[in-house]
This record gives sequence, C-alpha cells and structure tokens, in this order.
Amino acid sequence: MVRFKNRYLLFEIIYADTPLGWTSIPATASSALGSSLQSHPGSNQSPFGDTGRNNCRLPPLANKDLVYAIKDSIAENFGDYGAGITQRPMTLKYFSPHTNIGILRISREEVHIVWGALTFMKELKGRPCIIKVLHTSGTIKKCQLMTIKYDRDRIMYLRNQAQLLKDTQTYTQLGLAFKDSADEVNSIEI
Repeated sequence: MVRFKNRYLLFEIIYADTPLGWTSIPATASSALGSSLQSHPGSNQSPFGDTGRNNCRLPPLANKDLVYAIKDSIAENFGDYGAGITQRPMTLKYFSPHTNIGILRISREEVHIVWGALTFMKELKGRPCIIKVLHTSGTIKKCQLMTIKYDRDRIMYLRNQAQLLKDTQTYTQLGLAFKDSADEVNSIEI
C-alpha cells in the first residue's frame, strides 16, 4: 500500500489597508512602537486597529473564495499543467477570516507550485494584498503548533504596546482574541 505524502503550508494574508499593528511582527520590534505612535498622531483611532473578531474591518473572506483565487493564480502563473497537477491534492484545511491565517494541504511534489502561486497573488476579491508563507510542515500538528506560536507572539507584542499606552480595554480584548484563536486552531480535524 502506498502512502500519500502531503505538505502543509501555513500562510498569512496581509491587506494593503491592514493597520500597522496587525502586520507581521518581527521577534524583536522594540522600535516599532515609536513608528506606530507617529503614524497615528492626534487621531482617535487606536494604533492597534480594531482588536475585535475582524481585526482590519474587512468583509469576511469565505473559504471557497480563497480556494478559487488560489486555483486561478495557479492557472494564470503555471498554465494548464499547474492547474491539472494541483487540482485534486490541494485542500484548505483551515482559514480564519479574523486572523487572516490559513493552512493548505498539498501533495509533496506540488508544494513549490502552490507556494509560487500564493506569492504571485496580488489581490483577493479586488482588494490589494500580499500572501506570505510562514511555515511548511509534513504534519498538520506541527502547523497547528506554529500557528498558535505565531498568534501568541503577535498578540503578546500588541498587548505590550497596549500596556505601554495604558489601554486596558485593548489589553483585555487581545487576551480574549488569543484564547479564541488557539481554540479555533486546536479544533482542526487531523
């Protein structure tokens, strides 16, 4: 019996109008707080954006919309050959429209084609964006752990900023957002 070997791609969608605090955060970003505060001087808008369930005030992106966009990108960039070999083995295992993070399962042989197609995508449903692959794994469990670690690092960074600005409401909301995100990721069927 032959075992199908899969790869899992963890990716993040970053929209052009995403608030500064929700873009990818480097591990050591101590100077980013100053630039974040300078980009919002005198405005009533929080430098963290909307820390509720939809972090950048976008209409939710459905899973099927994302899958169709990825398949279109594969067909556009790799032609009929790319569309044909990635059609069956590609599955969207998880996507959260709240954190804009998703996990794709693909065949091991086609991982570079799908990764390239994700990188070449410049818009989703008419909104300019970039898609960044954060992690590649052979098991979904490792992808889940990486997703939780990534969310935890990002939310802890934002919570530290909120604490420095003495914004207790945002601080509390971010704690709840991390708990919800971890619960969503852990509920993925293996």
